[in-house]
Amino acid sequence: MRIVNRGYLSVLPGEKFWEWANANCQEDNLLFQNDEPSIYLIEEDFWEEESVVTAYYSKIAKCEFETVNPTQEIWPIISSIEEFKSYFSISSGNMVFDLLKTPITSE
Repeated sequence: MRIVNRGYLSVLPGEKFWEWANANCQEDNLLFQNDEPSIYLIEEDFWEEESVVTAYYSKIAKCEFETVNPTQEIWPIISSIEEFKSYFSISSGNMVFDLLKTPITSE
């Protein structure tokens, strides 16, 4: 087991996100609510969750909306941290452990 030099934001879509997603899913199949969060790795040492979320909420929202439909024109406008929090619940931590022996890869 290794400690990874990153913290994390755990982002869980809320009811408002799922309402938008079900109305705008690009696929023909129905979109089912998934209570599994997305994990975004961030700097390891941070003091306030709010300042980290403020720095990244726009990028995170883009990623989350894009997974449902890549057409930016239909994405909700997220221009503040309060608006972001109306779509998502966030938690954070600064300890990330890698339990696997294989190296981490990225794209």
